[in-house]
Amino acid sequence: MDFADLAAFTIHDAKNRLALVATRAEANGDAETLRGILESSASLTRLLAYYKAEKESLGAEIDARVPADLVNELALDIGKQTTLTISADWSGAPQLWFYDENLVRMVLLNALYNALRFAQKNIVISAVDRNEWLEFSIADDGAGFPPEQLGEQQNMQPVSRDGTGLGLYLAQRVAALHRNAGRTGRIELNNEGGAVFRLLLPQ
Repeated sequence: MDFADLAAFTIHDAKNRLALVATRAEANGDAETLRGILESSASLTRLLAYYKAEKESLGAEIDARVPADLVNELALDIGKQTTLTISADWSGAPQLWFYDENLVRMVLLNALYNALRFAQKNIVISAVDRNEWLEFSIADDGAGFPPEQLGEQQNMQPVSRDGTGLGLYLAQRVAALHRNAGRTGRIELNNEGGAVFRLLLPQ
């Protein structure tokens, strides 16, 4: 077993241990500790996904899913970890869509934890059918993305010298795994009264 494979197994073990600690923190009503634990677990999930992407083994298990359920679950889970107002909007969501729910959840969780760092009062998680694209979005009321990050992301680097960019790189890779009828998923970053992260998946 090489170091990379050993690291992957270690990540799985660490995530299982964190899940136990998170359960105790939630039972004790310790939202701040719960958030720290779950954010750390999400970071490990991204690291494992990055490992798979580099090994060319990151694949998507596409199946029929209910976008409204995912949006609602994320809002409830994140709402337990913060005093900010977390809203879910699935009024324009399709009843079903085909995507890999685990990978999409990972991408949206990363966007949500980023939003938690910069939001002032509110974060909105939404899903909408937009002209034969499923659009998941995370919108906050913070200062917005830096100008150099705005717009459709096509050439995101995996990681910068200060350790940032991994989440966006993986979001791009996950989006690209969703293809249909000559169209490929993508991510977009915009400022609209705050930062808005969008993941678009083709029908």
